Amino acid sequence: SISQFLLSGKLKFRLENMALTREYEEFLKEEIGLKQLTFYEKACNVAGKIFPISPPSSIGKKYQQAIGFSHMNVTPKQAFSLAILATLLILIPPSAIAVLIGFTDAAILFLILALIAFIYLYDYPMHYSTLFKIRATSEMVLSVLYITISMRISPNIENAIKFAANNLKEPLSLDFKQLLWDVYTRKYDSMSVALDSFIQKWKKDNEEFTQAIDLIKSSSFESQIKLERSLDEAVDIMLNGTKEKMEHFAQDLRTPVMVFNALGILLPIIGLVFLPIVGIFLQDAIKPFWLVVGYDILLPFTVYIMMKSYLEKRPYTFHYPDISRHPRFSREKPYGKPFVLSAITAVSLIAIGSFLISQSTELFSFGLLFYSMFITWGISIGIVIYMLMTTIKKLELRNEVAQIESEFAEGLFQLGTQLTRGIPLEKAMKDIIPRIKDLRISKFFETILYNIETFGMTLEQAIFDKDSGAIRYYPSKLIEAVMKAITEISKRGTGVVSNAMITISKYLKDMHKVQENLKEIMGETTSTMEIQAFMLAPLASGIVVALAAMIMQMLLTLRESLESLQTALFSGGPISATGGGVLSSIINLDKMIPAHYFQLIVGIYMIEVVGMLAVFLSVINNGEEELLRRFNLGKTLALATVIYSLSLIGVYLMFSSIIPVTGLFQ
Repeated sequence: SISQFLLSGKLKFRLENMALTREYEEFLKEEIGLKQLTFYEKACNVAGKIFPISPPSSIGKKYQQAIGFSHMNVTPKQAFSLAILATLLILIPPSAIAVLIGFTDAAILFLILALIAFIYLYDYPMHYSTLFKIRATSEMVLSVLYITISMRISPNIENAIKFAANNLKEPLSLDFKQLLWDVYTRKYDSMSVALDSFIQKWKKDNEEFTQAIDLIKSSSFESQIKLERSLDEAVDIMLNGTKEKMEHFAQDLRTPVMVFNALGILLPIIGLVFLPIVGIFLQDAIKPFWLVVGYDILLPFTVYIMMKSYLEKRPYTFHYPDISRHPRFSREKPYGKPFVLSAITAVSLIAIGSFLISQSTELFSFGLLFYSMFITWGISIGIVIYMLMTTIKKLELRNEVAQIESEFAEGLFQLGTQLTRGIPLEKAMKDIIPRIKDLRISKFFETILYNIETFGMTLEQAIFDKDSGAIRYYPSKLIEAVMKAITEISKRGTGVVSNAMITISKYLKDMHKVQENLKEIMGETTSTMEIQAFMLAPLASGIVVALAAMIMQMLLTLRESLESLQTALFSGGPISATGGGVLSSIINLDKMIPAHYFQLIVGIYMIEVVGMLAVFLSVINNGEEELLRRFNLGKTLALATVIYSLSLIGVYLMFSSIIPVTGLFQ
């Protein structure tokens, strides 16, 4: 990688013997300063020193491909060593301690956890490479747009790659910067040769993207008319390919979603209702410990693996707004107010529930069931508070930037249309502002016009001036990149810039139109998952717990009735004792899973399943946008917790009105 090359000192000699442009110097500083090792990379380095194990050759090749593709600073040997070392550390010391203290069930649990850890770490390089592809592909449509815009300014493919690299987000920008660096260090003789290698890298995963890049590369040798035609075709290939791939993905996802809903969520939840009945006859076979392991560890992990395998096949979508440059944006501290408030709320509710349960000696009561819900609420509300508090204000900024970007194409089109009349830019802006006054983007053009007329600024200064430039108040990377191109094109005359504005606005409108079509395409598939997350999963979980509680209540009532009948029929003596022993052997409630423990198991499983559904839905609809993912998780979990609680309490009270329940809060 670049960082390793720099740190090795090999580059130092080259830098002393060649003159670097300022742009490349800044690029090198950025790579040195920002390229820091992740926690995984640090752990791999440590494991490679402590417990070095070379992977089999076939695995080593897979690791090397994944590591090279995603620019990870590890070796296959280090990655494999970490998987083995972490597995042994999770398995051997805790299991040995569990066996010594006589808790053999825990040893089996650690074996399961070690197996899960090995699967996760063994597959992590490939998984990270897949995430790299997903994050990179979310910017591919925009990258083709940027390269096309730059080629319209000047048909120089190297400048076009620079323009895209400087305006895209990582990781795709890193790939483009790597191309520039490889050409500069003479790894490749020209950008054309470097792009051939780049096309081979992405051809398998994104054929439309590589076709568009190859077409743009070839267009740099054509006449102006053929150049513009090729650039338009490249954008069309990218947009149409995106839509077609997403249509196929939506069709292929329907059956897995149905299977996932039935086998991964509803069937396991509904199956839980039979456990209290089975527990009567197999009292030693069903233990709360293994129920926790099965439903709260193994089953969620299985569901996660199922959904992840399908989400990794998801085609690329469009970029998401970058709000980090917004004047009102602020990064929360790792342990700031949202974290403290959520932690205090969660710990308080869990402590209250645990204390109230510990004070009771009853086998069952509605009070115990209700107290156990405090623990479930603590876990859920703690997550909800943190997710919503860290996203609500940022979501307002995100929606503001997204609205500005969606309106920008219309403003650009109106301005370009006016310029076709051959009037000056200032006059054209004055004419369009009343027409787009209902749009938020109108203030952007008003600010540009004000700077030009009041301060005598050039178009470039009016937009990009550090103190009063219009872009300061409209911190969109997309708008900034387009306006950079517009200011450069404007130097070539009004006619050229008007044509460029109209063409770029068409690109932006087409991109927005395809994005809206993709939402409609995915709507039918995701609606099933939304209903599952918001309604069916929490509702089914609440009903199952309520029914299980009622079954236990009926069994307690039945036992009391049988004991009363036994006392009436047998006043004492050996017959009475024998009868009591027979009844106890049939209905031994002391060994059944208490209803409040059952509620905790189901409640935690509900939180896990709803959380995964919310995350998967966000990834399908919005790609890798973390802000929306966290907000959707908080919103979905909050509603699901309310439905779960109301259904549990409501169903229990409804049945208890039919079946008498005494000592409700004893």
